[in-house]
Amino acid sequence: MDQNNISDNNESVKNAILEVARNLFSKYGYKKTTMEDIAQALGKGKSSLYYYFKNKEDIFQAVIDWEEDILFSSLREIIQEPVSADKKMEKYIEVRMETIRELENYHKAINTDSNSNFDFLDYIKGKSEQEEALMIEQIMQEGLNSNIFAIKNPQMAAIAISTALKGLEIPLFRTKPQMQNDDFKVQLKNVLNILFYGLIKRP
Repeated sequence: MDQNNISDNNESVKNAILEVARNLFSKYGYKKTTMEDIAQALGKGKSSLYYYFKNKEDIFQAVIDWEEDILFSSLREIIQEPVSADKKMEKYIEVRMETIRELENYHKAINTDSNSNFDFLDYIKGKSEQEEALMIEQIMQEGLNSNIFAIKNPQMAAIAISTALKGLEIPLFRTKPQMQNDDFKVQLKNVLNILFYGLIKRP
């Protein structure tokens, strides 16, 4: 048998496990989801899961890594767009909030104290905060260079904005079950207006 086919099949099964686990963790939470649940939803024996993952925590970490990659891949694409800094910042925040809203496992893991016993989360939190601050700082610097933003220190502005966005996640997402997508976008626009009213230079 072709070794590449074996590798492809293994990767396909691994991705299927993560997809199923991701849905179950999102629906029932990490604690209430068992390896048996994941195996049954996948239509495989529980022992087959251990061929790819050491335990449930190992699967959970892979799911969080996967969702983190979805988020930051989307944000990196925005950073590269050839638009003005104010439009780029607006789109960055819109995509950030809308994407995190869909990544329930990542959002809960990063923001829930009950998950603090997972050592890998400290690393993910630190890495994501640092990467986000750098991306926002790049936009701030672009806005400063093009005379759009009225800021003196792009680095401090980036830290302030990333901190503000983090603090807005919970109240903005709290009403998710009741909030329709259009309502969410309206609330997000309100946040953008508050955040950037003092950032953009006025004539």
